[in-house]
Amino acid sequence: MIVVRPSLTATVALAVVGLTGLPFAQSPSPGAPPVRLDVLVEQDGRAVTDLTQADFEVLEDNVPQPLSSFELIRPVSDAAAPGGAAPAPARDARRFVLFLDTLHARRQERAPTPTPVGDLLDRVVGERDLVGVMTPEMSARNMTFSPRTAPIPAMMGASWAWGDRPDPHEADLHACYPDRGDTAGLADALIARRRERQTLEALNDLSDEIESLDGERTYVFLLSDGWTLPSPDEHLARALTPPRRAAEGARGAKAPASDPPPDDAAGPSLWCERERSLVALADLSMEFRLMLQRANRALISFYPVEPRSLSLSDAPAPERPAPDVRGDARRRGALRDLAADTVGAVISSEAAGAAEARLSGDVGPYYLLGYAPTNAKPDGRYRRLTVRVRRPGATVRTRAGYLAASARQAGPPSSPSALGTSSSTRPGPSTSAGGALSRLPVSRRPPPIYLQAGGGRGDIAVVVELDRATAAQPEWSKGGEMVVEVEPADGTGRRGASVKATLEPGQRIHAFTLPEGETLRPGRYQVRVSAGTSSGRAGITAGTIVDVPGPAALLGSAPTASRRGPGTGRTYEPTADPRFRRTERLSLTVAKLAADATVTGRLLNAAEQPMRVPVAVTDRVDEASRSRVVVADVAFAPLAAGDYVLELTATSGSLTETLVYAVRIVN
Repeated sequence: MIVVRPSLTATVALAVVGLTGLPFAQSPSPGAPPVRLDVLVEQDGRAVTDLTQADFEVLEDNVPQPLSSFELIRPVSDAAAPGGAAPAPARDARRFVLFLDTLHARRQERAPTPTPVGDLLDRVVGERDLVGVMTPEMSARNMTFSPRTAPIPAMMGASWAWGDRPDPHEADLHACYPDRGDTAGLADALIARRRERQTLEALNDLSDEIESLDGERTYVFLLSDGWTLPSPDEHLARALTPPRRAAEGARGAKAPASDPPPDDAAGPSLWCERERSLVALADLSMEFRLMLQRANRALISFYPVEPRSLSLSDAPAPERPAPDVRGDARRRGALRDLAADTVGAVISSEAAGAAEARLSGDVGPYYLLGYAPTNAKPDGRYRRLTVRVRRPGATVRTRAGYLAASARQAGPPSSPSALGTSSSTRPGPSTSAGGALSRLPVSRRPPPIYLQAGGGRGDIAVVVELDRATAAQPEWSKGGEMVVEVEPADGTGRRGASVKATLEPGQRIHAFTLPEGETLRPGRYQVRVSAGTSSGRAGITAGTIVDVPGPAALLGSAPTASRRGPGTGRTYEPTADPRFRRTERLSLTVAKLAADATVTGRLLNAAEQPMRVPVAVTDRVDEASRSRVVVADVAFAPLAAGDYVLELTATSGSLTETLVYAVRIVN
């Protein structure tokens, strides 16, 4: 049996940012990022909000998955604002994206007028919600989220001009493939396929950007006529007769300097021929399916909106090819599949009433579950999901599956996906620590709780820290209680043990460690923490997966973080919050498991460049545990605000292990 007791001294710990601040606060399985899953549970037409983590069962490809995090997301409505007060950002403000498919939507050529669908969107998206606008012509990284300041149709109309600019490459294709002879209709066919590919690439870009945020659900209103999603067409890629020599094509078609200069007899340019081959042989139906699976991994739900349901502008639309009546069914089918596969719905003026009932439920309370998949292979394959709840008569709506990260997306094992995450490589050559910051999300609000957990030689330690904003809430002013549970993460559900600790009024941090004499076998363990107020009116949970290293390891699986600054005097205090000020120092402590190992440390910036900031590394015996540890100390005074990585490398003979710890300097 695992026994965990509270202690004021923390040993080796893995820093994890919990819950809503960054994407799932847990150490992922090697090669497999943690999975986030949004689940809507309803009974008799109403949301069920009183379930616990024990009421859920999640299976991935029919294999049970132990949950490492659990939270009920309850969006705050506009009505929650005090009477007469300006709406303040809600803790659980919802996130909406208005995606204007300017390549496949014909706007109405009349002045904006109220419509049932426009009114519906205005009722669904509150003034306290965050809204971003995107088109296929822009990068998702340039999209910003801000509170809604205007009616949704007006926001769409104001942004429509982004798609009015003509694409010079389409003119190049028309110049390369005139509408006569053996190239008759070729340019139009290529342009139609090229536009669909461009929209799908933009939606993939959106999924990647949303996945890097805070791990909660995102609702995308997609204004589009839909897509035909053609398969590869060898006829479009056929050899043209008579043979045409490569030359510089029309305006904008870039060709290498070795190409012959253009003249009147020149045929299509190298750019046109390459583009024709790429576009003609692209399998857009397959790319659409892959996009859906990436969107599910990012917790995106699509709500296609028929363009005729909204009146956007009185300006003329840019000239587009006439719609293909025979392809309308395929276009509508693509939008239906997009909505169904991402737990969304199609919104039309003919069914505005049904859409409102569906949307009202979809944007309400839902459960956010997280787990480290037992299948850790970064193979890029589809994983089928099943979610069950122990509530008779309840219905569950969630995603059918997701696309696992590929080896390239997962990165090396030493590339965690969140601030404060530690990672190691053992054994093998030292790896770059800069990967720890390769996909740092932008946290728009701090999580309510931070969690550190990590393993040493046969032991586990946990540090839990309430965010200052959470601790300052009135319900926490009288203190609270924390419960820590540790159990094997083998999916068998075997119980370990739990311990309760009291948070005194004003106390935010508590450290737990296994007592002397207890030894854990090497392997993977699950740690869950629940915190609640004395009144029981507020509850927070967080979890992570912890590795207890084997006998060949040089270092513990993760370091313990401590901070020293103006508020702590000359002493270091344990911390699980990865945000530091320039007036503070960071001290990392990690168990040294190989006596002959040499350990060095360095600080890197987000560009993977070593900083000229000294990292003092010492080797000593910890007085509390009587075990040998390595301590790395660094001062942040010389640094500017930004993201950094503290890297520790241990070497013993041919073995090398690297631990990285990511921090954010906030001022």
